[in-house]
Amino acid sequence: MMKKHCILFCFMVFAIFNLQASEEQPVAKQWLAVVDSGDYALSWQQSDAFFKENVSQDLWVSKLGEVRTPLGDVKSREQVNRKTFDSLPQLPKGEYVLLQFNTDFANRPESTETITLKKSAEQWQVIGYFIQ
Repeated sequence: MMKKHCILFCFMVFAIFNLQASEEQPVAKQWLAVVDSGDYALSWQQSDAFFKENVSQDLWVSKLGEVRTPLGDVKSREQVNRKTFDSLPQLPKGEYVLLQFNTDFANRPESTETITLKKSAEQWQVIGYFIQ
């Protein structure tokens, strides 16, 4: 019985550490703060080159404005998932991290934000953002 509790405790500590101690998390949170401020052009500028090559700034600003603006202010945001990948469909091999947040917006509580980051030149940058 004690062994099971110890294993469970170790697993919980590892899971908490895995969610909290990631070098890309501050980048994601800073980028989300830019989106939260409504500066969608700056969020595009701070994204990875691959993202910018595939989505024009005008299109990004327009579509993100249509989706994000009506949600209102962020009331709470908590990271709930982190997954690492060395490849993703239709993307070059590399280091990728997918972060998910449970987010309560003023006009839409209980939303899920998914942000995907890629490590380029030893720096994490956003390559994807989805709200469900």
